[in-house]
Amino acid sequence: MKFGLVLFALIALAVAVPAAHADTVAYTDPSGAGDQAFTGNLALTFTVDSPITVTSLGVFNASGSGLITGTLQVVIFNTATNTEVTPVVTFGPGTTYVTGGAGFDVFQSISPVVLTPGTYEVDAVGFSTSDPNGNLNMGSVGPALNNGGGVLTFTGAAYNFSTGLNEALTCGGCKPLPPETMQFDAGTFTFEGAVVTTPEPASLSLFATGLLGLAVLLRRKRSA
Repeated sequence: MKFGLVLFALIALAVAVPAAHADTVAYTDPSGAGDQAFTGNLALTFTVDSPITVTSLGVFNASGSGLITGTLQVVIFNTATNTEVTPVVTFGPGTTYVTGGAGFDVFQSISPVVLTPGTYEVDAVGFSTSDPNGNLNMGSVGPALNNGGGVLTFTGAAYNFSTGLNEALTCGGCKPLPPETMQFDAGTFTFEGAVVTTPEPASLSLFATGLLGLAVLLRRKRSA
């Protein structure tokens, strides 16, 4: 009986799929931070120190209701190559989304994108009186930062006055570092600290077969 239970446990371990882990929110925006209606680009900059997988993009939702009344767009730029490295995600107009984090950000899933070590920014545009952003210079406290256990380093912020989504490069008048890393409540994203892989069914079967064979040999040895 004991041998049968051990064998069952070994096979169960062989075919079990690893449990999913909750994604990390890089910038979690708080309540009471909607203190500016800046229509240009607002960016928060960061360095990837160890590869991450970006799973969704988000924007600050001052009301906490999930409703985006205007049109907001968000993307991640590689600031070394000045290129977009994720899809552009559009929120609104007049659409309600599921909130995440502390409830004052809304997110949309994207096809997972791996960011290799380098310099990046999450850039959002389109805030207004109906969808305000937050700004330390206007009295907000800024987002809470989560570096995923050290895979990210938060480096600062940037903005420009263009109403079209494009890379922001400077932060004149922003707070000095380190507060600058929390300068804006604007764009955010979720990520996993490494590329998540699921064992192939054939690999699982082969592993289970190997364990079964090992169990048979051990049983024969025990009987002898």
